[in-house]
Amino acid sequence: MILLADDDPVFLESVAAVLRPRYDVRTVANGREALIAVDDDPPDLVILDVMMDHMSEGFDVARTLRSAEETSLIPIIILTGVDRVYNVRMEVDESWIPADHYLGKPVAPDELLRKVAALVGPGAAGSP
Repeated sequence: MILLADDDPVFLESVAAVLRPRYDVRTVANGREALIAVDDDPPDLVILDVMMDHMSEGFDVARTLRSAEETSLIPIIILTGVDRVYNVRMEVDESWIPADHYLGKPVAPDELLRKVAALVGPGAAGSP
């Protein structure tokens, strides 16, 4: 299962629509809901926006997941438009970005699917 957290409902559903033919997807609207969802049913992958209820919420959630032993190995993709908003490019090799991949919005569906497949496998066609 992939957990997708973004406060933009249109973007959330667009990304979920790209992933759902291959993966089971659960969506949430903010970091608090993401942490609750991970606690309830740990996903195979978490995809986080950065700016949700506050400006660094996605990074905060990623750090929380990385710091807990039971969630530290869950792959994380940061998928955000923060680059466009602040005209800054961030890379995952920077120590303060606790993610496996960093993708800017908008993301091409094939690029997103490649990154997801690299972390959790190709998925099963026709999955709910």
